[in-house]
Amino acid sequence: MIAVGIDPSLTCTGVAVIDVEGGAITRRVMSPNIGNTLLARRNRIRQAVAGVLATIPARIDVTVIEVPTSRQQFGAQNERTALYWFLVDQLLARGPVVEVAPSSRAKLATGSGRATKGQVVSLMRAAFPHAHIPDDNAADALALAWAGARWGGAEVPAYLPSQEEAHARLDWPSTTH
Repeated sequence: MIAVGIDPSLTCTGVAVIDVEGGAITRRVMSPNIGNTLLARRNRIRQAVAGVLATIPARIDVTVIEVPTSRQQFGAQNERTALYWFLVDQLLARGPVVEVAPSSRAKLATGSGRATKGQVVSLMRAAFPHAHIPDDNAADALALAWAGARWGGAEVPAYLPSQEEAHARLDWPSTTH
């Protein structure tokens, strides 16, 4: 069972892979701003997608990805949305993809949809003490991979009842691997 979690971002995408044979691995894919021209923005998105795809296996049982919010307080909404859809397009070729809203991601991680980034990091470090979790991007991705691994029947840390509630509300594929 291989579950991937992705917290897409133009600056630093969090990627986590839970492989029942290899444990939990997190990575960050950086995509620095290379300019504001149309071509530069396109190239940044392409670099981010290529970076993410290079960090994950070719065969995946499920990918869980956070959906960009339309209430983002910073610019580049079109680019964030493009990054999301280009990733989803490529990920669907590797296996099923499950979307998660930002508040559901927090509830999956901690049991509270209002959890802070710091609370998510702390809980992920406690749940996965052997995983390197450098920041909230990696922690968010690991929370998503954790949900995918639970869906696939992998032996992973137990959930709290409120986490189970969030997990049950996701639109999981009708069949497992």
